Formats: sequence, structure tokens, C-alpha cells
Amino acid sequence: MKRRILLLFLMLPFVNQAQSSTSSFPTKEFFVQKWENYISAFTKADYKTLGNQFQYPVTLMVGNPMILQDKSSFLEVIKRFREKGLEPGYAYSKTDSIELVKLSESTCYLDAHFSRYNSANEIIAKGRGLYFLKKTNDEWKFSVNMAVN
Repeated sequence: MKRRILLLFLMLPFVNQAQSSTSSFPTKEFFVQKWENYISAFTKADYKTLGNQFQYPVTLMVGNPMILQDKSSFLEVIKRFREKGLEPGYAYSKTDSIELVKLSESTCYLDAHFSRYNSANEIIAKGRGLYFLKKTNDEWKFSVNMAVN
């Protein structure tokens, strides 16, 4: 219940801050590619790419919710999770399904279901997350990452 209330609280500014744009809202394929770039960078532990995919401050709602003010604090948390928070034997992740939900012309989220695999290509975990993106300065970047149980 607390997560739902927090989620609604976090979404309000996005809905009210729609920015005008000269182009139309991107296609689902555009956002799926953003997601695939994210999951690829996460799998490869490519922290430079991961850091550039997010808008700061960024909200992480994985375990205890955190608002990280800048790229360095975000990368510190991601590295710690990547090195100590994943299942033993983690090798890579793959998308199972993904849905795009448009909130405004400048905000949306991806409802992503994914699987984590070991080096023998066996599923070691399944997960689901809501990944919010916001358009700022004509660029779409992730702004909220929320695990869903």
C-alpha cells in the first residue's frame, strides 16, 4: 500500500509538467530500444552507459526507496547491487515482455518482465519493474526504477 501511495505521489509532477514538443510521442519500439540498451549495459556492468541513461535526481524503489541526487551516488548504488545484490551465478538478463504506458507527452513508463540467467542459460530469477522515463531537453531518460513483486 505504501508503495502505491508513493508511486502516485511520484507520478503527479510528471503528469502536470508536460512539455511542448515539435515532434510526436515516440513509438513503443523507441522505448523498447531504450530498455534493451539499459538491460545490456546492466548485464555488461557498463556503468558509464548506465549513468548516462538516467536523469538526476533519480528515484530507485528496489528494497528501501532512495532518491539519488547525482550520477556518482547512483553509480555507487548500482555497482553495489550489481556486485552483491544479484543471484549467485548471474550472467545476463533477457526481456520476457514489456508494455508502454504513456502518462503525458513528456512522461511514460515501461512495465517490464524479465528473466535472469546463469552461464548455463538456465533461469535463476524472474522479475518485474516499472521504469519511468521523462523527456527533458528533447532527450528521454529514465527517472524512476521501481521493482514490482
